[in-house]
Amino acid sequence: MKTCYISRFGAYGDLMHASHLPRLIKEHYKVDKIDFETSYQGYQILQNNPYIDDLIYTDVSKLTQNRMQKNWEHCKETYDLFFNFVYTIEREYCTIEFDNRYYRSQTWRRENCGKMNYYDVMTKAVGLPESYFGTRGQLYYPDEEHETARNWIKNFKEKNDVDWLILVCLSGTSLHKRFQQAESICKKILEEYPKVYMILIGDENCLEQTFEHPRISHKIQEKDKEGNVIKKGWNFRTTCLMAKYFDFVISPETGLVCVAHSWDTPTLQLLTAASWENHIKYAKNAYWVQSPVHCSPCHRSPFHYYGCPKKYSFPACVFFNEDEIINKVKEAYEHYKKD
Repeated sequence: MKTCYISRFGAYGDLMHASHLPRLIKEHYKVDKIDFETSYQGYQILQNNPYIDDLIYTDVSKLTQNRMQKNWEHCKETYDLFFNFVYTIEREYCTIEFDNRYYRSQTWRRENCGKMNYYDVMTKAVGLPESYFGTRGQLYYPDEEHETARNWIKNFKEKNDVDWLILVCLSGTSLHKRFQQAESICKKILEEYPKVYMILIGDENCLEQTFEHPRISHKIQEKDKEGNVIKKGWNFRTTCLMAKYFDFVISPETGLVCVAHSWDTPTLQLLTAASWENHIKYAKNAYWVQSPVHCSPCHRSPFHYYGCPKKYSFPACVFFNEDEIINKVKEAYEHYKKD
């Protein structure tokens, strides 16, 4: 029996861009068994993947570099194939602040980091030929969960007299992945379309970004001062499935938007650090707006935002041309809305 071990930690988008690999590895390398080691984020993405025989959850907060290295050395000796994808995208195609490429010219970074789709980056990392380029990832859910999601959407739209339901992601994990103008843009869209309804999503840190409107609600978990849950929200895996059945998704360049692309849900992505080639190249029904700031796409993954232009204490790239975004939404509404 031919075996393979994969180790991949990272953010949701990183794991989404690796979700196609188990199928391709089994197909190309004729592997019988794949064990996939991942973090919480990966566990949300990879559950029920039929090409993974053993999905191994690892609490990365309790790992040391030495412990990880020892495990990887053991796996190299034990398995026929071993793939370690630590920082495959994050440091090769998203430069970090202690990497000298971070400080190279925009032209250099765009040429060397911005021309390849992240799915292809991962496909190449397992030594697969270019004939596999363009393969996208997928999430897997039981049929009954799909039915529950479809029914929720159907009932919600009927109850609220909605003809177009939009899922709005308020933020990713970094400041340059924040939908800073969400309130202004969403209210303008609702003013234009009286039967559109929006549901806001994000982690607990996004609660401060929520806003009120008769046709806006959110699915973000709320807690009281003692830490008790006072309003349940959707976790990431639930949100990913629901994104399949929304009419439209608006999001910064986050893991959720990669999932929406995988479902072919009509989607508007707000690009800041990444390029169209990196994030959208193989997506269908995809709209996008690149940040108008001169340095976007920068192909940086900043922490302190050294050298980044600022606006109101935020990276300037999170401020988009609102009319451009609204025009994209209008275009999508006219194209996709079902009478």
